[in-house]
Amino acid sequence: MDAHRTRNGPARFAEDHDRLDIWVDRVDAFILALDAIDADDPFDFCAEAWEIWQSAVAADPPPESSAAVLVALGGLHAVAHAMTASTLDYYRTPDARDRKTLSSVNAALKACLGGLRRESARWLSDGLPAAEEITARSATLVARLQATNAPGAAPISNTGIVFDKVCALTDTENRRYREAYDRLRAMLGREWLQHITNESETLSDVVTGIVLDLQSSQGSTVDEHVMAERRAKIRSALAAVTGALHTYQEQSVKTAAKTFGYDSPQAKAVARLFDDAKQSSFEYRWLDELNEPLRRGDSAAVRFEFTARPHGESDLDVRMDRDYMAQFAKSKRKWLGPDELVVMAGDPSVLDMIKAIAPKVNSLQGQLDAILYPNVADDVAAVKELIARFGGQKGLDALHTAPGAIDKPWMPPHLSPRVLSFVRTFE
Repeated sequence: MDAHRTRNGPARFAEDHDRLDIWVDRVDAFILALDAIDADDPFDFCAEAWEIWQSAVAADPPPESSAAVLVALGGLHAVAHAMTASTLDYYRTPDARDRKTLSSVNAALKACLGGLRRESARWLSDGLPAAEEITARSATLVARLQATNAPGAAPISNTGIVFDKVCALTDTENRRYREAYDRLRAMLGREWLQHITNESETLSDVVTGIVLDLQSSQGSTVDEHVMAERRAKIRSALAAVTGALHTYQEQSVKTAAKTFGYDSPQAKAVARLFDDAKQSSFEYRWLDELNEPLRRGDSAAVRFEFTARPHGESDLDVRMDRDYMAQFAKSKRKWLGPDELVVMAGDPSVLDMIKAIAPKVNSLQGQLDAILYPNVADDVAAVKELIARFGGQKGLDALHTAPGAIDKPWMPPHLSPRVLSFVRTFE
């Protein structure tokens, strides 16, 4: 006869069995909820996942003698492990491209939760663990949680799941801290600028791949079907770069309008920055104009130069067709200057143009930051105050487990390493 049933009696056994069944369903719901989390990076994803599961535990904490407590603690441990792995990966992997992605962290957490779910379901069919096993495993999970320094690990004690209130903040204070953090995260994230960088790197990879293919095929450019595929691949990557450049302007202006008002001086200043960038940079203005013909698949806007050498290094370049773009620009703003294309000695290299705008765009981003985030010093001070108020990052994380926290409309955030590093070094 099951040891748990013998010690507690049939009624208590049935109650524990039903409670465990409920927690197994909660694991299923939690796994589905992970895909609905709106996060920018693995850290925010883990913080949101922690809050979801911790809220479920805080709302209905199972008795420490029930098997359900192993599911509750097991879910906490799974998310804490994901956060720890993401943090270690961030600091140990210098190249951001090699770090864990949000989707890979999501998949790993689901796999861990899947194992917890399968074991819990097996208890429902094969019999609940003995009381001694529950006590021992609970103690082990609590020790692991405390060792991970995960969000909320500190308030857990081995007498059960205890969520101690760290500090009572007013909604006004919570809002101030949250908004300061969100502004810093948005400024440091530079999402649309990063989009340009990512698409430029993809284009570079496409070009390199085709050059290597030309070399491995002994420089053959005879197969027109293969050459058409190569041109289409490059054209698509080019369209992505110019599209990212165009989106960069649209989103920057939209952000200024949303933050300060459509007709605000700030929104107008942001729009002027982009106009000035185009007027002062040949490469910037013509890459922006290339976006429309490339986006609609007009093959006349660019031409390709494939240099195939059977016994040497092959090469390729992409040239902007001056005659086509001069005609295209006739109906555009006068500062586009179609005549400047006519007097050029040859068609300019689009690949060189993309490389040339990098310093221009980085300088532009600094000017945008000054307009969009004028109170950086105040926001840094607010986040420093938040950290100090709870005795450091660990205390701040613990706030998420405070009783009643889930009912507050604003909660201090789990600070990302990027924001923490910026705050600590800001002068």
